[in-house]
Amino acid sequence: MLDRPDSAAQAALAADVRKPITLCWLDILGEPMRVTNAPYSLTIVGSGDEDLDGFTFQAIDPRFVQVGTVKAAEGGTDTLSLRLSGLAGVDDELMTDIGDRARWLGRDCRLWRAMLDPQDFGRIGAIWTYYTGYMAVPRITGDRQSQTINLEVESYLSFFGQASGRTYLDQQNFDPQDRSAELAIAIANQANRRK
Repeated sequence: MLDRPDSAAQAALAADVRKPITLCWLDILGEPMRVTNAPYSLTIVGSGDEDLDGFTFQAIDPRFVQVGTVKAAEGGTDTLSLRLSGLAGVDDELMTDIGDRARWLGRDCRLWRAMLDPQDFGRIGAIWTYYTGYMAVPRITGDRQSQTINLEVESYLSFFGQASGRTYLDQQNFDPQDRSAELAIAIANQANRRK
């Protein structure tokens, strides 16, 4: 799987008229979402990527699903925002999935790009991956007329770089029988009294 456009896709990107498309996979447990902003649904074969090959990415109107800009930052990429339609009666399945944190929290989100010929919409060159992260925080905004789900996606580097904020003094929160922090403080206080 490529992590950048191949020569054919680079030539298409350099052209005056170009048609880049995005493919998105949200690994929602039991109901994975595979969508694209291409003008037609795509079934991918022969890419060598197990998350792409053999799967169909449904064509979705970009007014209903939007992928934010991936911005590189120190320590990884900034938080990526995805906007999904969350209308009552239309998107009830997705709203139910988002309501159950165990089905999406910390699970994969992957994005790929490809180039289409602007004349006949045939694919030019290979598909390349440009973002991998994990789903973190959804926010539902709007009303019954126009409701959206704004889903934040964190990069893996930001996940590994976050400080937990925990100390050994928190150990009793995880194991009520563990008195090591209390004893360590008592020993330190006794040592100070002897001086």
